[in-house]
Amino acid sequence: MRKFLLFLCCGIALCVNVLCAENVKKPPHKTTNIPIGQEITLNYLKSQPAGISRDFYIWLFLQQNISAKEAKEAYNLATRKNAQLFGLYYKKGDNKTLSRKTICQRMRTETLLKEDPKCIALALTTKRAESFDRETLKRLSTNVKPYNQKLSKDLQILASKDPFKTLITQDARTFAGFYFAISQSYRERLNFKIPQETFVRFINEHNKNFERALRHIIITPALERFNHSLAKMDPKEILKSIDAEVSFYLGLNAMRFGEKQKALEYFLHSKETSKHSFNRNRATFWAFLASNDGQYLESLSNSRVVDVYTLASLEMTNKEPKFNIAYDVQTHKKKAHWDIKNPFEWVKIRDSFKATKDKEVSKQLLLSVNNENTKPHYVWLNREAGVEYFLMPYQEVFATFSNDKKALLYALGRQESLFIPTAISTSYALGVMQLMPFNVRAIAKELNQENKVSYLDMFDPNINISYAEYFTRPLEREFSHPLFIAYAYNGGPGFTRRLLSKNYLFQKSNALDPWYSLEMIPYEESRVYGKKVIANYVIYQKKLGKNISLLELLNQTLMH
Repeated sequence: MRKFLLFLCCGIALCVNVLCAENVKKPPHKTTNIPIGQEITLNYLKSQPAGISRDFYIWLFLQQNISAKEAKEAYNLATRKNAQLFGLYYKKGDNKTLSRKTICQRMRTETLLKEDPKCIALALTTKRAESFDRETLKRLSTNVKPYNQKLSKDLQILASKDPFKTLITQDARTFAGFYFAISQSYRERLNFKIPQETFVRFINEHNKNFERALRHIIITPALERFNHSLAKMDPKEILKSIDAEVSFYLGLNAMRFGEKQKALEYFLHSKETSKHSFNRNRATFWAFLASNDGQYLESLSNSRVVDVYTLASLEMTNKEPKFNIAYDVQTHKKKAHWDIKNPFEWVKIRDSFKATKDKEVSKQLLLSVNNENTKPHYVWLNREAGVEYFLMPYQEVFATFSNDKKALLYALGRQESLFIPTAISTSYALGVMQLMPFNVRAIAKELNQENKVSYLDMFDPNINISYAEYFTRPLEREFSHPLFIAYAYNGGPGFTRRLLSKNYLFQKSNALDPWYSLEMIPYEESRVYGKKVIANYVIYQKKLGKNISLLELLNQTLMH
């Protein structure tokens, strides 16, 4: 499912309220989960560790028949006070007085412009002001300056005779702020060549928001003149000032305009400065595409990491892999003594394991997940260096699917949650397959299970995976290819339809495709997600008896 931050369960998300070492001298006590139909209580919430899991239960609690006082108390317990929680809290609250900012923001534009400058400064956006005439923009820029200097500057740029020329006289921070404040259609008015000295100046300011804007510009084909001027830059002027990600995208842009030698310099810099193996392998693979030098494929084929780039290099070199894949781990045959369907049980074990320095406590916590039905948890705590884990748990529910469907669901589930059954994302995607609550409701309604299945049932792998399988049926019918299904699963069907309607992606006539299109997906999370899922898919298909060529599979994406 589409999510805006990394998953709680995957070991790379922020874990809040980690338990202190002195509090973990014995394994966590058993916590009773809330049965279907039973209400969550405020005392229950207070007794649980702070974090995303409790935030989700607070979200559920705020939908119950509770008092304004209870709503406020629960809301204040939340770690991440997002719009979902605030909306429910506000509806339950006894103070319905809107803030001045909210009142101003709700005004129609013509009404807002009649208000005092402070109200305008609170509510007017650069995007809303794009259609204003120059005199209005100048007046507003002056009036709002004491209250909102950034808005004032943006309005000043909009009011200029040549916004692009004005914009490139500013600093990198202003450029980026303006770029992200305007609409996509207005951004196309910035399609001019950027002078090298200006670009070098911006790069040397090391502004992260500018670097993000630069990556966005490069994956926006409508800004061709701007991007063409980037391709003409001398890499030596900026290599010492750019990070691995900026360097990679400048290399990709250089490839687009046929500047292969410059692209190679960028890719090699990205390779040398990347902190993560996935990005390092990506840069190495593109160094091969830029140079046709087999040494880069040789390097990748010796990698002990599984990803789309190493799998491609192994096919191209016809070599045997060096990585070590584990599809299963040896654990005790018994079942866990704790409720694996209760998010708080796993949170307490995980956070206690991370917090303690006591070897005996660590041993006991590891023992608590050394069970037949907690293999994903065991791997999470006890991952062996140099091993790539492609677990295949929950065999009972997977046995009902075809091998193709198994491979798809395992590929998605591995990327979504590493198969942790009580995974919860910051947007409250749930369980092994990270189903969004609104999708759970829709599926339950279609299956006539509205009164039988609750959100908390999504922590039961059998139910969660069955719902996910149902959810993927229309995606398979519409998009067919596992890569496009992955994009739709993560970013939504609408996103994928719009994506595939862009005739600059997945072109049969583009010598750089399909690899170029894999890197040009506009939504970053889906871009990475698709590449990881397709690699997972190939690995699982092989394990299930179908030896699929990754290169042939990717070539099947070419549609224009």
